[in-house]
Amino acid sequence: MAESRSEKLARLVRVQRQIERMAEFELSHTLRQQAETEATQDALVAAVGSFNPIHAAMSHQYAQRFQRLSARSQLLQGAKAVQERRMLTEKTKADRLSEHAEKAVEAEDRLSTDETLLDLLDASLQRRGSD
Repeated sequence: MAESRSEKLARLVRVQRQIERMAEFELSHTLRQQAETEATQDALVAAVGSFNPIHAAMSHQYAQRFQRLSARSQLLQGAKAVQERRMLTEKTKADRLSEHAEKAVEAEDRLSTDETLLDLLDASLQRRGSD
């Protein structure tokens, strides 16, 4: 069964929108991880600044943990930038495909209308020719 160009483009638009949603999901996951990392860093800073003797004894471990979290935060920041660009790219692709699909529908509608008008004209000319 042959699909029209507009149907193929509509299917591609749906696929591209799904890819866009996947990119958004990945970005939201990264943002959640970044928020968790920042919350953990804030908790570590509060613990190091605490006057509790247990925290004072663990200050070296807290500092190492904070250093690892800082490195992770930088990695997540880079991943966030990449994912934002990817999401924008996928959205742009989907928007362009959507525009092409709309133009294809318009062209098919115009062609269908033209064919209908030509059929009416042929029928009218045949009727006049037989009179």
